[in-house]
Amino acid sequence: MTWIDDFVERVFPVDATNLQIEAGFVLKFTHIPERLFKYRDCNPNSIKNLQEDTIWLADPNSFNDPYDCHHFINHQGLMDRSLRTLSPEIRKMLPVDKVSGLEEILATAEDPTGVLIDALLGEEEPIKRAALKAGLLAGRNALFEKIAKAGDEIKAGFRLCSFSARVDSTLMWSHYARNHQGFCVQYNIKELPPSDLRSRFMFPVVYRDEVFDATECMILVNTPKFNNIHLNRAALIKGKDWSYEEEWRLVFANGLLDKPQPWKMPIPTAVYLGSHILPADEATLKEICSNKGISMFKMGHSRSHFALTPVAL
Repeated sequence: MTWIDDFVERVFPVDATNLQIEAGFVLKFTHIPERLFKYRDCNPNSIKNLQEDTIWLADPNSFNDPYDCHHFINHQGLMDRSLRTLSPEIRKMLPVDKVSGLEEILATAEDPTGVLIDALLGEEEPIKRAALKAGLLAGRNALFEKIAKAGDEIKAGFRLCSFSARVDSTLMWSHYARNHQGFCVQYNIKELPPSDLRSRFMFPVVYRDEVFDATECMILVNTPKFNNIHLNRAALIKGKDWSYEEEWRLVFANGLLDKPQPWKMPIPTAVYLGSHILPADEATLKEICSNKGISMFKMGHSRSHFALTPVAL
């Protein structure tokens, strides 16, 4: 188990009785990188952020990864689980002598929904029974779709800003700094106390092949073990294709912030200019950094390797 796995299991366990929040945050604080970087395009918003020592906490729906903060719930699996034991309401709809045998069948049935529908409609004529079953299944599917859309509210409740543990990624300079014409801002989050929200809510991204599955958590709803914080894992999980970014992210969850907005940050410890930055943008950034006492570097390209190296200005 990596320290990240340990941290996630302490802070975001599926079972609330396993919460070890403070121990988890202490563990995470010891592993926050000495430097975190924010890649920026040169535009009025990014210039304003640099001038005001702010970042932008965004709606994840605006990100370039459609799976960002995505979660999955196996609604059919939840329904199947609930139907394996007949509820009092359904028991009243069935002949008493059939209840015990039906429960035995439901316990191992691959499709308990279909089995139960057949039992409830057993007295109907075949054609009518088939039509009613098709209608009930269509209604079930429509309900699942409605629930899935309602579940998107989980994603809508996040506001976040992405950072990287590296400043030398050619891909990130291309993708997030307008083809090396932008800049990169360096922060030292470890200078902040662990209780500071900018440190406390700074999380490492977990890269894996599967999306976040919230089904097990949903099973525990309305029980003492239900942990709504577990659902915040959705903001930490990304596909392995993104692992080169070595991302950390500042995350405000559970609808804590009702809209995207700027957030105050420490004064940057350095600013890195893209190798292809335009002269006018370079002059603007130099003036800002000079006034604020921020160290400046410019990225240079190696002639013998695919590598970027910062050079002090």
